[in-house]
Amino acid sequence: MHFAMSPDSLLLFYAVAAAVTAAFGLFSLYKHLLRRRRHNPRAEAPDGDPEERLPLAVITVASSLLPPFMYNRLVRHSGKDDAGSAECAVCLAAIRVGAMAKLLPACAHVYHVECIDLWLASHSTCPLCRCRVGDDRSAQDLACLSPA
Repeated sequence: MHFAMSPDSLLLFYAVAAAVTAAFGLFSLYKHLLRRRRHNPRAEAPDGDPEERLPLAVITVASSLLPPFMYNRLVRHSGKDDAGSAECAVCLAAIRVGAMAKLLPACAHVYHVECIDLWLASHSTCPLCRCRVGDDRSAQDLACLSPA
């Protein structure tokens, strides 16, 4: 008995076989990456650069509780110098009037929005004085305030 297939049927068979193989391979890769992330969620990047461990757009609960505002020199916060300007302790740049900033309620330190969101993606404390971000100023002890 001789079994014959038309060229169109043979092409369809090979296309379906290749699609099933590719789908199986992608599903296996997805499961492997998911398992790897679950066991080591903060793994370093392949080149060892620790700066690429977390995506830049990570918004944490602590960060989302802090409303951004447009900075001006009338804002009352810790860390003002004689001219009334402030410096972001994360990027070490001056916070200019009109820049978007966030004020930590526990210690009244002010930071650029992007800088403090990036910091709070991996920490739950102020970069300067280590106060917990969720604390409010009335409930904290004075040891939490920085001398600046």
